[in-house]
Amino acid sequence: MSTRAAATERIGRYRILGEIGRGAMGVVYEGVDDLLERPVAIKTILVTPDLDDGVVHEARFLQEAKAAGGLNHPNVITVYDVGREKDLLYMAMELLDGEELRDLLARSRPPLELAVDIAAQIADGLAVAHERGVVHRDIKPSNIMIVRGGRVKIMDFGIARVRTSEVKTQTGVRLGSPRYMAPEQIVGTGTDARTDLFALGVVLYEMLAGAPPFGGEGMQAITYQVAHVDPPAPSRLNPAVPTILDLLVAKTLAKDPARRYQSAAELAADLRASLQLRGRVAASAAAPAPRALETGAETGQLFRVSRRFDSSAAVRALAAATGVDDPFGEADRTTKLDAMPSRTAKLDH
Repeated sequence: MSTRAAATERIGRYRILGEIGRGAMGVVYEGVDDLLERPVAIKTILVTPDLDDGVVHEARFLQEAKAAGGLNHPNVITVYDVGREKDLLYMAMELLDGEELRDLLARSRPPLELAVDIAAQIADGLAVAHERGVVHRDIKPSNIMIVRGGRVKIMDFGIARVRTSEVKTQTGVRLGSPRYMAPEQIVGTGTDARTDLFALGVVLYEMLAGAPPFGGEGMQAITYQVAHVDPPAPSRLNPAVPTILDLLVAKTLAKDPARRYQSAAELAADLRASLQLRGRVAASAAAPAPRALETGAETGQLFRVSRRFDSSAAVRALAAATGVDDPFGEADRTTKLDAMPSRTAKLDH
């Protein structure tokens, strides 16, 4: 169906205005719900009796409608309706005015604060999905839309798993995009909410570092890295990334799901806390150095207070929580920072 032909046609109660995009399985149109006078996006697939795996594609399409349609959250695309006209399945959803994260990343690396905010909003949407028993299983930049006002929308629940899934997959069958798959997806074992958090970690890494954490030529090279290789810290590629985000990303990309964040809500909270911590550190660094305290004009004596601040204990606690065993590289050192004599506040005359 061409854009010109679509301009005079209808799908269900929706008037078609034009084509937004198309893929291997179907076409997405821009349309209008004349009954409610509401703009919509209409996702369609053609399922004919002679189509290979047509039953599976139909079941997966309807499962996507069930997965996304059961969610009501500002960070998840809203599904209004699903139906069928002869061999055409269609899904009507909100029409988004924005840009895919994939296109944003193709132009440039987003500012640090924006990258963290996008990741936190994705985590917010995933938290609600996971509470409803929905695992997306295909979080990647092309499935994330940034709409006007900076709102993030998670799209395309086409391979989502729900508690009462009608689509059964065989053990060892991979679903998803290799570069954003979790190790358990690579080997074909069970997936759960933590699978989505790994994929979100890959997206966050790409936004912070300006490059994906796992590369290589061909699927085999990429999947090997996902399953066996720990990528360098994002700060190695972007020095502006603070240590707290290096540690957060490392925890999100842990190969073992048990060592990752266990909930999207927890990850969202830590992402926002990292921005607050960075803001306090930046403010502290920008503050003027303490001036000498004058005791009086008649003496002219100056008193300087030397401040003691040892953050090693706090860094070790954070590193332990994120699975980093040796944050200071102390494995071969006999003298620890804790063993160093601490300075006490004193008055210098």
